[in-house]
Amino acid sequence: MATDVNTASDRIGGYRYIRTIHPGHSSVVIEVVQESTQRRFAIKQLLASRAEDRQEYRHFAHEAQLGMDLRHPNLIRVHEFVKDREQPYFVMELFGGHHLKLCIARPQLYPMPTAQLHRIIEQAAGALSYMHSKGWVHRDVKPENILVNRSGEVRVIDYALTRKAAGGLLRLFSGKTPREGTRTYIPPEQIRCEPPTPAADIYSFGITCYELACGRPPFRANSSQELLEKHLKERPIPLTNQDKRVTPEFNELVLRMIEKRPSDRLASLDEFLSRFRAVRIYKDDPDPMAGRDTAFS
Repeated sequence: MATDVNTASDRIGGYRYIRTIHPGHSSVVIEVVQESTQRRFAIKQLLASRAEDRQEYRHFAHEAQLGMDLRHPNLIRVHEFVKDREQPYFVMELFGGHHLKLCIARPQLYPMPTAQLHRIIEQAAGALSYMHSKGWVHRDVKPENILVNRSGEVRVIDYALTRKAAGGLLRLFSGKTPREGTRTYIPPEQIRCEPPTPAADIYSFGITCYELACGRPPFRANSSQELLEKHLKERPIPLTNQDKRVTPEFNELVLRMIEKRPSDRLASLDEFLSRFRAVRIYKDDPDPMAGRDTAFS
C-alpha cells in the first residue's frame, strides 16, 4: 500500500479508498467503504516512514486500543485495529462534521453554532468526564479535537497523548512525564512535566470554552516560550471584557477552570456539568433548564 492514497482503485484490507480527510505529519485519515457491506468508515493509517519507529508504533497502537475500549456516545468509536507492521491502521466510525477550530479560524465558511454551543460544550464535557471515570487523561483537549455535525452532535477525538491518571503512590513514583500537548491549551503542570491528572483536562477544556465563547484564547504570544510563560504566570482577561454578550456566571465558571494551581480549579468535570447546565453562555440565550428532564435538575 502506498503512503499517499490517491486513487479509487486503492485498497486497505477489505476497504476501498474514497477520499483523504486529513493528511497529518505521522498519519493520514481517509474515508473508505467496506466492500462486503458498502458501509462507510474512516481509517487512520500510520505512515510507512513512522511505522518503523517502535515508539511511534506503540503510541499508535495505544490510541487504537483506547478507542476500542472506551464506549461513550460523544467519543469517536474505533471498531478494529489491524497490526500491519508496515502500515498499521484502525477503522473508526465516519462522523460527518468538522472540528470547532474551523468555526473560530474561518467563520465565513464554518459559522460558530452559537445556538447549539451550550449543548456542544455539555457533550464534550460529558465525554471527557467519562474518560476520567475510566482513569484516563486526554492531555490534548482543544477545539481541533472536538468534532460537531449539523445536528449539533459531538465527538471528542485523538487519544494519541492520553495517559493513565496518576494518583496515590503512582503519582509519587511515576517520575516526569514528557512535555506534550498544544501550547495554546496546555496546563501549567503539563508544562512542568508533572504526572497527569484530570485537572489538566479541566484547564485545557476551560481554555477551549473561553475561545469558543469569544473567538480568541486567553493567552497569545510572539513565541512559544512566551506563550508557555503566560500559562504559568499571567492572569487571563475576563471573558466579559472580551465579549459583552457573555454572562458573568459563565465567565466565573471558565475562569475557575483555568486557575494556575490545579487545587484552585473546579474539582471535576462533573462539577462543571452540574453548574453549567443552569448557566447561560450569552445574555440573550434561552434558559438552559427550560424543558429539561428532571434527571438533570
